[in-house]
Formats: sequence, structure tokens, C-alpha cells
Amino acid sequence: MLQAVFNGRGEFVLIALVAVLIATCFGYFAAKRFLNRPWAYAGLLAALMAELMLTIFFPSQGHVSGQCVLNRNYSEPFATEQGLLNVAMFLPIGLFGVLAVRRVFPVFLGGVLLSVVTELGQALAPWVGRSCDSGDVLTNTLGAGIGALAGWALVRTTRGELLPLRTAAKSTGVIFATGFVACAVVWGAWITPLAVDSTSLQIAGGDEKSHAQRVLAEAFDDHFNIANVQLQPGQNDAPDVLLITTQTGFAELSWPDKEQLTVNLEDPSQPGPDSFPVTGVGVAPKTADEALQIATKYAKERFPWGLAGSYVKSFPVGEDAEVGWVVSWRSRIDGVLMPMRLDVEINRAGRVSALLARHAEDVVSLPPRRVSEKQAAAAASASAGGSKAEVGDLLAIRREGEWRAQWVIPVSAGTDVYHVYVDAETGQVDERASLIQGLPTTPTEAELVVS
Repeated sequence: MLQAVFNGRGEFVLIALVAVLIATCFGYFAAKRFLNRPWAYAGLLAALMAELMLTIFFPSQGHVSGQCVLNRNYSEPFATEQGLLNVAMFLPIGLFGVLAVRRVFPVFLGGVLLSVVTELGQALAPWVGRSCDSGDVLTNTLGAGIGALAGWALVRTTRGELLPLRTAAKSTGVIFATGFVACAVVWGAWITPLAVDSTSLQIAGGDEKSHAQRVLAEAFDDHFNIANVQLQPGQNDAPDVLLITTQTGFAELSWPDKEQLTVNLEDPSQPGPDSFPVTGVGVAPKTADEALQIATKYAKERFPWGLAGSYVKSFPVGEDAEVGWVVSWRSRIDGVLMPMRLDVEINRAGRVSALLARHAEDVVSLPPRRVSEKQAAAAASASAGGSKAEVGDLLAIRREGEWRAQWVIPVSAGTDVYHVYVDAETGQVDERASLIQGLPTTPTEAELVVS
């Protein structure tokens, strides 16, 4: 995970190391001149500088100003790689803090206050790309607590002296009470809380990793190695997702149903050895039909279920197929697009560069359709404040374990396009499924709306 986090950020890593080294030297020489235990203070300042660089100055994108996520699942952060890293980041702060100042409880409170201030800074500072998350405070607190206890044990083991709390109880209470009250004022004035059921990627277990390896091997043999597997909890009736990182690309597998697999092997605009060669294909395609032949050969070997009872389309990616072609297999029953689908992207070199395979169980029956496309378009337009509705499509979509037919209506709102889902039986807009999407450029792409 650390390799993935710092990949492409060599300049930042160098700057951070220099900053930590400067803090270490400053802490050592200042403590040697004015205080005692210079190495303990050097370690404390180094740990504080590392925390500052990783949380406030780490280069990233996606800042949401003034928003802080409140995770209802209090235990979830402790089962994630990010959570364990947060624990590890604050552990040396608690350890060196106790070794330096020889007080346990004030150091622990200082770690908690530092975590709260850091999260507020991430929410309010415009240059910070990381998000404010309550789970980070919990894991930071645990790290500071473990570090402080480790420092206490080390001092006791070496027969060092710990200062009693009563010698600085009043000043400790005033300082930390003031700090936490100030944080509460900032929270109430400038922070917008967002309560969610889960926020972090969880550590995948052995079963998840073995299934990820097996599924990718079925699609691409041993063409690449898996670098990491994480579990992303599903939201709003959606399944969990295994996020699979390879050395050159990434994949996603719905879990535990293993129904949908999405794989990107490389940047398709730059074909290279990372894409997957189809056995027996040695000539680069020049037309959509030639790409169709290559994709069909691949699909027959790997996903024969995707071809049975399906119709197929091949269309270019880019105006002149400069990126390649996507070959799509679909199935319709009584005008409704069924969930079974298979997309194979063939690059200009005639190799597989991306894959979407969704193998859902057979849809036995759907509720009666009482809403026409015109009525669904009107409902979609009304839900978007009267914006113009475009031509839609009828999809079979699973909601709370049951299959339903829903109209998917693109609605234009300025430069944005919303895909609004309208139930074909009740005429009600499905708010959970309606998302902002990019405007489809071809009819086939309109069918690619994820249900």
C-alpha cells in the first residue's frame, strides 16, 4: 500500500525527509541546551513533523471544503489498512512524548487534540486533498494511547521517573479544555457533518484474495500479479466490491456474489505489453468487424455464457477508433435489457485492454410495466426541476433482492447530464440509483449505464 501511496511523489518524499531531519536536529540541540533527554525530544519533533507532512501537506486531489464524514460503524476503521497506518503514525508521538516530558495522561490528551485539529485542518485548509473523517480520530487516538503506554512501560523498565499528574493538573486542564472548546466552536461554525455507514477500504482476507486471484486467472491466465486486494463496503443495497491492484492496472469484483468483474489492464491509448494477447491473433485490427472477430474469439474461450442468447455490437472508442473498439454482448427480453452483459475492449494492437463481465442469475419474471417512456421522461424531467429529458432505455435492475424494470432517462441540466431511474410499474423516481453521468455519445454507450 505504501508503494501505491507514494508512487509518483518522489519530490514530496524527499522534501518530507528533509523536513523530518531538520525537526530532529532542532529538537535534539534545543533540548540538549535548555532541557534534558535530547534524543526523546528529537524523536518527538520528528514524529510531529512526519504527521504534519503526511496529513496537511501530502499532495492529493479531491478536497471537499468544510465537510467532515462521521462513520456510524465505529469498529470499521480498525479493520482497514488506512486505519492501521493512522495507528502507526500516532504511536511514536505517544511514545516519544512520554519519554520526553515524563507525563502519560497529558501526552495522551495531546495526541487526541492533535488528531482533532488535524482533521479540522483537512476540512478547512483549501490546499489539503485529504478528507476529514471521524475514523481517523479513533485510530489516531488508539495509536497515541498505545504509544503513551509503551513510553510508560519503557520508563518503568529503565527505572526512570514519571511526573505525577497532580503537579500540573490545573495547567493541563486549562490548556486542553481551551483547545477542545476551540475545536468545538470551529466545528459548529464551519463544519458540515456527513453521516455514513462506512468510509474506508477494509483489509481483504484470505478468501477474498484467493477468489480475486482465481477470477483474474480465468480471464487472463497468469498475465500479471496481484499487488493488493482491499474490500470496499457497499452502500444503498449495493454489494461490497473487492478493489484489486495489479502491477500495471486495476480490477473490481463485486463481493460476495462475484457477479460483476471490471478490469483495466493499461491505458488503451498507449498499447503495450500490459494488455492481454488473444491466442492465435497476430494482426492488428483496422475495422470494427476485425475487432469483433478478435473479441469473439477471446469471449468464446473465457466467457461463453456471455454470448449465448445475446446480440453483439462493435463500436469505436474515439471518433476514428484512435483508442480501439469496444465489443458488447447484450440480451433483451420483451424490450427490457437484461443484466447479463459482456464488454471487451480491443486496442489498436489487437489485444484486450479492458473488460466488463457481469454474470447475474437468470431473471425469471419482472413486474408488469404500466409506465410508458413518455410518462417516465415527464417524471424524470420533473425530478430535475423541469430540465429536458432525452431518449431513454428500459433495464432490468435488482432492488432489495427483487428484479424490476426501470426506465433510465438522460436529463440535460446545462452542461451536465443526469441519468434518472424511473420504475416502470409505479412511475416513481428511484433516488438511490439516479446519478450524474457523462452524456453518452452513442446508443450502445447509453446501454452501459450501471444498474
